[in-house]
Formats: sequence, C-alpha cells, structure tokens
Amino acid sequence: MARILVLDDNSGFRKTLCMALTCRGHEASPASNGKEALRLAKKQEFDAAFIDMKMPGMNGLDFLNALKNVQPSVAGIILTGFGSIPDAVHAMKIGGFHYLTTPVDLREIEDVLKQLPSNSTAGGMDDKGSTEYHGIVGANKTLKNVIEVIKNVKDSHLPVLIFGESGTGKELIARALHYDCARKDCPFIPVNCASLKNELLENELFGHVKGAFTGASVSKEGIIKAADGGTLFIDEIADMDPAVQASLLRFMENGMVRPLGSSHEVKVSTRVVAAINRNIEEEVRAGRFRMDLYYRLNVCRINVPPLRSRLNDIPLLVSHFISIISKNTGEPFSVAPDALLRLSKHTWPGNIRELFHTLQRAALLNKGGIITQRSIDRSLECTASTIDNLSWQKEESETLEDSEINHILTCLKNNKWNISKTALELKINRRTLQRKMTKYNISKAELV
Repeated sequence: MARILVLDDNSGFRKTLCMALTCRGHEASPASNGKEALRLAKKQEFDAAFIDMKMPGMNGLDFLNALKNVQPSVAGIILTGFGSIPDAVHAMKIGGFHYLTTPVDLREIEDVLKQLPSNSTAGGMDDKGSTEYHGIVGANKTLKNVIEVIKNVKDSHLPVLIFGESGTGKELIARALHYDCARKDCPFIPVNCASLKNELLENELFGHVKGAFTGASVSKEGIIKAADGGTLFIDEIADMDPAVQASLLRFMENGMVRPLGSSHEVKVSTRVVAAINRNIEEEVRAGRFRMDLYYRLNVCRINVPPLRSRLNDIPLLVSHFISIISKNTGEPFSVAPDALLRLSKHTWPGNIRELFHTLQRAALLNKGGIITQRSIDRSLECTASTIDNLSWQKEESETLEDSEINHILTCLKNNKWNISKTALELKINRRTLQRKMTKYNISKAELV
C-alpha cells in the first residue's frame, strides 16, 4: 500500500483516480489546488504525489518544487495533456519520479507505483539530483543502482564484468568507470572480440617481437601494455577463443605480459573491464567460456538494464539525443508531445542505440524542425522493414548465416564496395558492418 496525494483541478478525474487507487488498496488524498495540497503535505507523509501540470495559480512544476521542500523523499509523478520534453526534463531535475501523458491508462499508473523505491527516494537521481553521469542519462531507480555500483568499484584494481543486452550502453559504463577514477589520465583502450580473428586478437592484446612470425618485420606493442596504468575494455568477450582466454587469464593472475615470440615478460598495471551480451553462465556450462576466467572476471559485476525496463527515462534520453542531433546537423529540433508518447510506448528491442537511430531517422524525415508522431512511426517502420528484408528465417537449403552473408554481399555489390553506403542501406553502423565482414571473411575478391 502507498500513501498517495492526488492534485488535479479537474474534479471528475481527481475523484476517479482516487477511487481507483483506493480500490487497489492505496490510501489516496485529493486536492484541487497547490495550496490545499501543500497543507495536506505538511500534516502527513506521502509516498507519491500525482500532480497535474496545468492548473490555475500554482502549476505542477511549481508545486513539485514546493513539495520537495516539505517532503524531500516523496515521488512526484507529473500528469499532463500538454507535455513537452523541456517540462519533463525540468520535472526530473527537481525531483520528479515519472512523467505520464493524459489520458492515462490505470495500468500505467499501477506500473509506476510498482516502481516506487522502498525508501521513497525520488526517481533515481544521484546525490546532487543530476540526471547525467559521465554521459549516462536517466533518473530511473535501477539506473541509479548501476551508477552507485560504478562509484563503489571505480577506484578498485579488480576487474569488472558488465552484462547487458546489445545497445544498452555497456561501453559508456566502462568509460564512466575509467574517467571517474584515479586512472583517468592514463589510456582507455577498447577492443571488440567479434571484430578480430582469434590470431589477430591475441596479437592485438599482447603484441609481438620482430621475427615472431612471417611478416613480423618490426616489433609491435600490445594494447594491454599500451594501456598500462589505465583501462582495457574488452567488448563481446564471449567471442574470445578459449586459447586467448587462457592467455588473458594468465595476465590477470600475475600482471605480466609476454609478447608473441618473446621470452621476456613485462609487468604492467592495466585494469580489465569486460562486457558481454549473452548469459555468461550458460556459456560456461556449454564449455565456450573458461570457468576460471569467469570467476576471475565476475568479482565486480554490473548489470545494465534494458530500455524497456526504464521507459520513464525516455523524456530525458530524447532531450539528450535531440540536443546532439541538433548540434551535429546545425538545425534545431524539438519533439512533439504525441511523438514522445509514441516513443514511450515502444518496446525498444535495440535499446538506447535503437532510440538514438530512430530519432536520427525521424529528424531526416521531418520538415520544419518538429519531430511528430508520424515521423517516429515512419522511422520505426524503416527499422522493421530492414529486419524483414534480411530474410532471417531458416530455409531448408540455406542457414541463417548464409542468408545474412548473401544479403551483405548483394548490398556491397549494389553499392560498388562502398562500406558507408552499404551500412546505411542495411540500417547498421559502419563498425558493425566491418565486424560482420571480418566474421564471415567477406573480402572484395568475393565480389568479382
């Protein structure tokens, strides 16, 4: 049960909402204006407050600000039919917990109440009320927990394992770990295991001496040594070959690096931060990932939430991305309330990365600087169409892998080997395309 203050100047909506909350076992206290609501807040404690944005006299944001002075821990939930992203961001920054656009489904309200923190602290802000931490944007409680874990382990020398679905911002987490610690003035070097063949990956990590193998005309320093004093970020570590895993484990155990072909070891102080988007325990059980390396990495673990579990962060993320898009294009953009509502109802299988690219496409499709719901729908349709065109359904004579290889080859041929144009046509970034080409051994020779 939650103790809830309901502030709305519409008597019909106010009574309906209070009745619905009471039927669900909550304690609801109605108020028709800001002064009345503040009087109630001074007499009793509330876990949450539903606040109408547009009211005569004291508006919703002014009331939320005043309420926070009386009850700092209350979770303020803004309700409005005239919402805008600047208002949503402002509400979050002064302690808002959530932002709903009316008309509101009662199931949405109940979902919000289920997210109320047990200690009734508002919205997942950090101690200073900020909604951004080293590029990590959000006010959700789950994200706050992630940030707190980062702050707790950032200055440790121990390795960190970051788990999260593709597109959730795992590299952003790794960069926050590095740039908010004593190692920040030393190198941060990322490497993606899926983008390199196994023999190249080992050479990239450990380096080699002159003459170590055919073609090794000069010595090369490995990135573990290059990151000495700093951080090595290993992305998609599940794609690392077991033999390379063994070499990495040896380094993590003794801090010594031996380049390929050398008989001498060098001591380095490089922190390892690894990321994975699969169930690593399942990979261990299947024998694809070394158990000893898993135990060595899993000392400090950070689980990054998918975007669908923090939809109340959509207004903040949209505002953040729109400012980036506006800066990059030199054209100011804004997002209409109906577009924001559409974005808040999408499930985002591609997570934050999908949200950013959806906004990018919508900005290209829109005219007049205001991104509408129609622009968002068209942008999302582009994504769905691209996925459908990949023909990722298994055919009797063709595997899923063969289908993807053939589709990439066809696009490359059509674009005369132009990587950027091909990536744009496939609706993926250039780096992802290059990684797939490496994985499938696709070279220009195959296009002849």
